[in-house]
Amino acid sequence: MLRLVLGADWVAVRDEILNRVAKDVNAQKSGIVLMVPELISHDMERRLCAAAGDTASRFAEVLSFPRLARRVAEMLDRAPEECLDGGGRIVAMAAAARSLHSQLKVYAAVENKPEFLTGLVDAVDEFKRCCISSQDLLSASKKSSGSFAQKLEELSLLLSAYEAICAQSKRDPRDQMTQLLNQLADGNYGERHTFYIDGFPDFTRQHLAILEYLIRVSPCVTVGLNCDKVSSDAMAFEKAGETAAELIRCAKNANIEVKIEILPADAEEKQKLSQKIEYILLAINQILWYNIKNFWIYVTNAIETPCIKVEGLL
Repeated sequence: MLRLVLGADWVAVRDEILNRVAKDVNAQKSGIVLMVPELISHDMERRLCAAAGDTASRFAEVLSFPRLARRVAEMLDRAPEECLDGGGRIVAMAAAARSLHSQLKVYAAVENKPEFLTGLVDAVDEFKRCCISSQDLLSASKKSSGSFAQKLEELSLLLSAYEAICAQSKRDPRDQMTQLLNQLADGNYGERHTFYIDGFPDFTRQHLAILEYLIRVSPCVTVGLNCDKVSSDAMAFEKAGETAAELIRCAKNANIEVKIEILPADAEEKQKLSQKIEYILLAINQILWYNIKNFWIYVTNAIETPCIKVEGLL
């Protein structure tokens, strides 16, 4: 089952997710995984312990995607593969370009320049995050024309040669998520765990592929998103709204049940906002002696409206 918890207040969404994890911990349900971005993992571990108590670590753990990859590899008793560092990636790309010297035309003049090689490595990052393979680039080149088609074809050759070099030595670090997906399919980690996911405004294509697999095999996947509705048209919630719609499509393609819960607006939070506005007005009275002219305050329900107002005044 896929359960989406949506709310315009990201703190309320976070607290709701933590409360649900705490409820499962109190019921002594094992195999609970709370997935969050790496940057907030330590903070969420502290918050989980505060919400669920001292026994939280017995039944639940906080993981990021890279930590999930390590956990699954450990379960399968597989040693973590060594990855290329930044310099190693550039050296591998230089070797790939050198091996294709006779086939490169558009990029022949710059194939050994450090700036070009660094740009290629950055392009590899984007290709892998979006799950674009060398075959995809080659197919796109056949549908294009002119110099653009030639560039796509040569990028396809470079990516293919780079991956061949990585396969013979250390792998590219951006392949970690692809490796995680393969290892999830080899074992039963997804089937044995319940997943709660929070703190992500959106996901890369690699992450979506992993989530799609977990949605298919896990007893339940709960995702908290900071948006007011699915496919929200509000600028502040646009990314999260699109992510919700994408997750629903993934679940429906696998014939998985979807439940959507939208957290109601908190009357207490509205009261706090009104108090803040009053404090702002009081502060304005205190700074009037600065003789500030043409002072405006715009209170709106859309984040882009004040920006548009200011732009019109400049």
